[in-house]
Amino acid sequence: MTGASPKTLSKRRGWTRFLIFLCVGTLAILLGGFIAFAQFIDGLRSPDNLPAADGIVVWTGKGGGRVQAGTDLLKMKKGERLLISGVHESNGLAEITEISGLPEALAKCCLDLDYAAKDTSGNARETASWAQALGYDHIILVTSAYHMPRAQVEIASTTGRMRITPYPVERADNRKWYRSSARAKRLFQEYLKLLLVYARGRSAEIEAPVLEDVPKP
Repeated sequence: MTGASPKTLSKRRGWTRFLIFLCVGTLAILLGGFIAFAQFIDGLRSPDNLPAADGIVVWTGKGGGRVQAGTDLLKMKKGERLLISGVHESNGLAEITEISGLPEALAKCCLDLDYAAKDTSGNARETASWAQALGYDHIILVTSAYHMPRAQVEIASTTGRMRITPYPVERADNRKWYRSSARAKRLFQEYLKLLLVYARGRSAEIEAPVLEDVPKP
């Protein structure tokens, strides 16, 4: 049996070089995108000059301070009602008021707890149902800074032209992402989740909401 012809070998080498170039290029784009994402997240801050909205929504999850931030905004009358989405079954009204220091009267009047949402997509669906039931056109969305980009994409697939004011909660660890391996790992995982959401094309399913810029401190 004779070996492959020079022409065939040349084609194989060409394809090999192309695949290597494609893999390296893809990795470079992914790495560059992650660095841009991480830098953007590190630059997010809770706004000082926050406009009042119809309602306030807190999405629970990893990263402390979300519930406290949401209840503080309710006490400041930045919204008529507060929805906390993704509450654990063991936490009721009494536990939330004790944790946050929210007055009992205000909690009974204006606090709604959602136990149905188990993930970000569920948060988005429950938020849309809550806002539509109350006729709200403008909400303040409270979640951790690293979670905010994916939260905005997810909510865009469910709320239509609702006006969304993001309120990113800052992390307790103020180190840059490249100075903390644990933080870099979390941000990379969130970056991959964000890419998967974009890949599913969720933001293109219906008309996107109006997302306001975060006011600068």
